[in-house]
Amino acid sequence: MKIISIVNNKGGVGKTTSAQSIAAGLSKFANARVLVIDLDAQASLTKSFGIHHAGLKKDSGSFITGEYEFDEIVKRVGDIDVLPGSAEMIHREDTIKSAPVFPFNLKIALEKVKDRYDFVIIDCPPALYGNTRLALVSCHQYYVPLQAEFLSYEGLRNFLVYSAEIKKISPSTNLGGVFATRYNPKIRKKISHELIMATREQLGEVFMEAYIRDNIALSEAQANGTTIFDYAPTSNGAEDYYKLTKEILERINN
Repeated sequence: MKIISIVNNKGGVGKTTSAQSIAAGLSKFANARVLVIDLDAQASLTKSFGIHHAGLKKDSGSFITGEYEFDEIVKRVGDIDVLPGSAEMIHREDTIKSAPVFPFNLKIALEKVKDRYDFVIIDCPPALYGNTRLALVSCHQYYVPLQAEFLSYEGLRNFLVYSAEIKKISPSTNLGGVFATRYNPKIRKKISHELIMATREQLGEVFMEAYIRDNIALSEAQANGTTIFDYAPTSNGAEDYYKLTKEILERINN
């Protein structure tokens, strides 16, 4: 079972969209058994899968604390299993952090299901603490979506410093790659091109070839509680996330 976290300390960069689409791509194109985990109390990933989250008590937080068993919490959506997020997760933060095993709580909990899935995809809150820390020490690889704008670039630099600290306590955690979102090299936008070129030069092979263009179908798919591959399989969004999923598989296999 390979655990992948989608992480960025800045919101609005396509993190949740990427987590959902990568999970769907692995299920569809690699015929993989996939579990997605929503660790954000805003529950955006949960909503994107069409799961009613209002008043939800059994969420990924209650799985981590052991309040409920995995099978009491998990939701099946198509071919993908979802551990939902909810606002209730905020009230469990102190319990999780005070546990003697913190920040390895999630990693230990996932041992219970390691024979049931090929991949676990974790969507994290836009922050560098708490549940993001749990996700980073749990995963084999983490991927960082980078929106082609200055503030996102600055946020990436801060995040890479933080992730280097995580590596010290979890040597098995590796940066899988950084990929551009809301980016199209065919559109003349000087600052976007300069930022992407600077990031590619700085990160080398860590910066991925695949990139995600702006595509309204991605938002429409989430609003309809489904994935881009089911909603608009011939769209730019589906094409881009197919390429990204393929590149992630190559990186994992290598």
